[in-house]
Amino acid sequence: MPTPIGHLFAGAVVYQASAKTKVMFLLFVCFFSLLPDIDFLFGFPSGDPNRYHHLFTHSFIFVALAGFTGGFIYFMVSGEKWFYSSAIFVSAGISHVLLDCLALDQRLPYGCPLLWPISNSFIISPITIFSDVKRISDSRQFFPSLLNLHNLKTVLLEITILTPLLAAFVWRNKNAQRN
Repeated sequence: MPTPIGHLFAGAVVYQASAKTKVMFLLFVCFFSLLPDIDFLFGFPSGDPNRYHHLFTHSFIFVALAGFTGGFIYFMVSGEKWFYSSAIFVSAGISHVLLDCLALDQRLPYGCPLLWPISNSFIISPITIFSDVKRISDSRQFFPSLLNLHNLKTVLLEITILTPLLAAFVWRNKNAQRN
């Protein structure tokens, strides 16, 4: 599973691919690129933030429903096209679950239930591109446990992999502005 920094980088790629320039739109995209990990919050009351991680919030149905809801909210706030915004927000959510599927996963269940509720199968890529995140399953130690050398290396790997993609879209947008 990539770090929140990796997921934000992927969200930034989606934002740049959209060629939008509004800061509020960027904030929405960043929110949806992180949203599937809201499932950590469900486990905190039980003392185990990992208890519900990689369940229904890591499915295409969840990110689609959330993204379309977000698109409607963004339309109400900004007046911009509902469907286009929704598609970008869904893409940001999909970037999250796809990055998770491309990451080393050492905790059961392995992968993500991408097709939930149609299927309860968990899907993970046979090719690992991203590393995992080392963390403790105790609510009291969860956040401090994230600060370690392994996770720093994970962040650096994510930045190394995603920066060229982000730079390509930034370059494309700069050239489009000149023309």
